Amino acid sequence: MINFALNYFSRLKLTIVFFTLLVAFNIVDIYSDLLEGSSLTHIIEESIMVAIFLSIIAVLVRKLLASQQKIQAIRGELHNIQRLHQQQSEAMQQSRKDYSATISEQFSQWQLTDSEQEIGFLLLKGLSLSEIALLRGVKEKSTRQQASNIYGKAGVSGRHEFAGWFFEEIA
Repeated sequence: MINFALNYFSRLKLTIVFFTLLVAFNIVDIYSDLLEGSSLTHIIEESIMVAIFLSIIAVLVRKLLASQQKIQAIRGELHNIQRLHQQQSEAMQQSRKDYSATISEQFSQWQLTDSEQEIGFLLLKGLSLSEIALLRGVKEKSTRQQASNIYGKAGVSGRHEFAGWFFEEIA
């Protein structure tokens, strides 16, 4: 999008320069025609061409200025959106920290060991038991046993009920 705008502005500026050169050459031509005593009709024709070229230049300059104003407005909107996103990201990060603290508090109430708490967080993040075992460098059987202990202490029957316990009130 930015490249398109730059190309558009470059083409527009080149077109303005082109028509400005045409006007300059035509004015020089009109001047030389006047010195040589060319017919009034010829001078009027070339003067009309200069007037047309000047009109085209005026339209192109207005278009260029309007486009630049639109781009400035869009940049302002983008800046506001980025600022809002940053504020929301900070709020979301704080919410995640608060939610993580709430989960840790619940794990403490259930009297989960440090190892069980680590597995509990990984389960809530959606990792499989084999992924958790691999990540922690233990056998999957050990991870499965600790997950069962977590479910028992939490009073739930399995992984889905465990996750649901924390997400039940969110929606």
